[in-house]
Order: sequence, then C-alpha cells, then structure tokens
Amino acid sequence: MLLDAFRFYVKLQGIFLYFGHFNKMKRAKLIFLNFCLGLLSATWRIKMHGSVLATPSVVAFWHGEMLPIWKAFSSISGIAKQGVVSLSKDGEMLANLLKYWGFELIRGSSSRNSKETLQDAVDKAKTSIIFITPDGPRGPEKKFKNGAAVIAFRASVPIYLVRANVSHKKIFLKSWDKFILPYPFSKIDIHISEKYFLPEHLSREEISQQISEFENLINSMV
Repeated sequence: MLLDAFRFYVKLQGIFLYFGHFNKMKRAKLIFLNFCLGLLSATWRIKMHGSVLATPSVVAFWHGEMLPIWKAFSSISGIAKQGVVSLSKDGEMLANLLKYWGFELIRGSSSRNSKETLQDAVDKAKTSIIFITPDGPRGPEKKFKNGAAVIAFRASVPIYLVRANVSHKKIFLKSWDKFILPYPFSKIDIHISEKYFLPEHLSREEISQQISEFENLINSMV
C-alpha cells in the first residue's frame, strides 16, 4: 500500500528531483513532500560500512547518490552537520528537506557566491562536519571539483569519501547526475572511506593531484 501510494505521489508531482516548479508549489505541498519522503526513508534498510567520527571533517559524495547518503548521516549527533546547498530552485527544495532532517545549511555553490560560500564552509569546518557533493550543483557527473578538498585543506580537517549502493531504485536517466531514488524497503549500503588528510605544506599542483586521486578513489568504492 505504501509503495502504491508513493508511486502515485511521484506521478502526481513529477517527482521532486526535477524541482522545476518549486515557485508554484504552496508551502503545504512542500511540507507534505517532506512528510512523504520522511515516511519513505524510514523504510530504508541502511547499513554503514565504515564510520565518520563526530569531529570536524568534510564528507564528500556524488550528487546523484545524495538522497540516501543525506538520510544515512542525519542520525549523527554531538556535532553540527552543515550541508552545502546551492541557491538554485533545486537547492531551495533540498534545503527544506535537509532542515527537516536536522542539517544546518551553507547556501551557495561553485557558480554563485563561490568565494563567500567557500570561506563560510572553511570557517564552519573547524567545528562541524561539512557535507558536500563535489560534482554539484551542475556537473559534470562524478567529476571531483576543487571545493571539498580545498575546504578540508584550508580548515586542516580530514576528508571522507562516501558512496551509496541501493538494491532497488529509480534512476532518473534524463537528469545530469543520474539521480537515484531508493524505493520503499530498499537495502542501502553506505560505504565510507578511511579519512584522508591534506598536509598544509602541499603546493597547488600537489593539491590538484590529490583531487584527481580522490576522484579515482571514490569511483572505485562500489
């Protein structure tokens, strides 16, 4: 029954992942959407492989896998959880969901207010866990851009790489990130890397090389 209800809601809304009509949605619909996603995500069978300590750090994961990963880390306590979210219409929708799941927000991206967003994230990374999609908000898909590594480097905190493997899912093939939506009662394996440090003596070229290594590492995790 829950599955049928969810599928009907997805069909009715055109699925929130496309986010295209956010300005036309009334607040009641947005609250209802968060409620539905809360019910859906409560059925997911999430298993963590590895762990992220409740200490200042950066957690990086691909944009297309973000929904189950955001949910998996929503239960972390004892430290502030900061999500880097764009100022776009898509980001506005995600921001409401993340607040519902207990995250604080850093608004901005590589394309809008990039310097201010980066500095804000660096400052907060010293006392919080920063969650960021290094290929967001517009891609290219699974391309590790500079932001996550630069935040970890400047804040002198470790970085974790995270992937999600979902047993039953809808893949939105027309979206740039091949967005994944787990179906009800899906088994979700969250794979967490060891923590990586970027020593303060690294040159710009060495940081760029490390970013390329992060991209290879995260893509080899599942």
